[in-house]
Parts: sequence; structure tokens; C-alpha cells
Amino acid sequence: MSNQIYNARHHTLILLKDFLGFLQQGFPFNQDPMPSDEQSFVDQLQHLIADMEDQAPQAAFNGQDWLNRLFRNFPTLAPHLGREVLWYFGGDALHFMPDEEIAKFQLLEDALHEGGEDFDYMATKVAIFSK
Repeated sequence: MSNQIYNARHHTLILLKDFLGFLQQGFPFNQDPMPSDEQSFVDQLQHLIADMEDQAPQAAFNGQDWLNRLFRNFPTLAPHLGREVLWYFGGDALHFMPDEEIAKFQLLEDALHEGGEDFDYMATKVAIFSK
């Protein structure tokens, strides 16, 4: 069985969609009508997902803005978001990662670029992050 090539954008989209589903299951994001700040936050995430699906150039900046809002306004929700999302968007988002975690993601990215067709992203990630 051949390993599937890792696609960072696709992986990030999956993590963002999973996070959106998580949000929509809990209070106050499951209310109708939803409070305005929460509705705006969900709308911003849905627009980010759409921008990424369309490969819109502004998606990178919109992702950083959304992540800043997540950590500023909804910090208790941040642990439910895959950390790869912060690495993917980079920039200001990296301020929410400790230096040790950034170094591990850099090792993973280096291994990804050095790996060939048989590179196993998940196995390499587990190996790097379990140290």
C-alpha cells in the first residue's frame, strides 16, 4: 500500500472543518439565533474555509486574522484546534506556539521536503513530537 502524499492545505482544511463542526455542537454556537460575536466568528471561519477551498490569495492573511481572534476572544476553544493550523498560517499565529513546538514543526517540515514518495507524514510527526 502506497502512502498518500501529504498536502498541507488539504490537511488544514480538514482541521478547520472539524473545528467548525465542534463549535456548532456547543453552547453558545448551537443557539438560534447565535449571539452576534459568536455568529461573526463562525462566519469568519466559514469564509476562511471557502477562501482556502478556492485557493484565494487572501486566505493566508484571513487565517492569521481568524487565529488572532480565536486566541483573543475564545482562548478556551483554542486547544480544540489542531496545532498544524497555526504552523500552516505562520506569521502572527506562531506567537501562540512555544519555541520548542515551532522547532518540532520545522523538523517535520524539513523531513517532509527531504522525504521521497514513500514519506510517511504521520509516522514522522509522531516520532518527532513524542521526543
